[in-house]
Formats: sequence, structure tokens, C-alpha cells
Amino acid sequence: MKKKLMTAVMTSISEVMETMFFLPIEPAADATLARCGLDKQKTMACQLSFSGDISGRMILLADESLVAEMARNFMGESSEYLTDEYLMGTLTEMLNMVCGNALSKIQADIPFELGIPAKIDASEIPEKEEFSIIETTQSKMAFLLKTD
Repeated sequence: MKKKLMTAVMTSISEVMETMFFLPIEPAADATLARCGLDKQKTMACQLSFSGDISGRMILLADESLVAEMARNFMGESSEYLTDEYLMGTLTEMLNMVCGNALSKIQADIPFELGIPAKIDASEIPEKEEFSIIETTQSKMAFLLKTD
């Protein structure tokens, strides 16, 4: 079931990024955080827990400049109005949309329940953790699906 969920997640990331943020994406090779090219000092991160037939959490990391572009496209605001709160709100909402969309694509006996997306500190994520890398025209995101 994890493989089906990961396929649904990658489809959902593409759908959400293109529909809500007007940014096309391309999946890249999986990589550890140490090798993916994201600077932890300029990276924003969040996670969202879920439970149901399969339980776990999804973690999303994105370069701050990419999150700012997403926020501008999503909210129609210029850069000077984008506070850290707006940026984190954009990233957590993106993860919420992706997770909800992906889980709705999975046939389950037990309905899925989503937690509340929350900010996490990117520096606390182990360097050796392997993420799915997603590229946009100007930057990258990293996505991790952890199941119990």
C-alpha cells in the first residue's frame, strides 16, 4: 500500500503545484538531504500526520525562495507583504492539499484522518534521510513519506 500511496502523492504534488501555484514540476532522482542541493539555512519544512488503513506522516521541505514564489502565485500578493507567517502558511497548506488529495486516491477500508500540518526545523532532519526530490524551473523541494 505504501507504493500506491507514494504514486498518489507524486501525482498530487504535480496537480497541486500546477493548479494552485501555477508551477510545473519534474520528479528528480531520490537523494539524501546532504546530496539534494537544498541549503538547510534557507529551507522551510513542515509535516503532516495521517491515520487510517496506513498511518504515518508526510514531510515537505522547500527552498524559501520557492515558497515565496508559491505564496505570490497562490495569494496574488507582492513580495513585500509576504511575512514568514504567510510563507509557512503557504507551505503547510500545500502539504495539506497534497496529503488530502493523495489519500483520496487510495481505496481504504478505514477512512483516513489528517492531523494538522505543522512547521518543523529542517536542521533536525537526519542528513542521511532519503527524500523524493521535485524540481521546478528555479528551485527544488524534497518530500518524504514515513509510514508506521
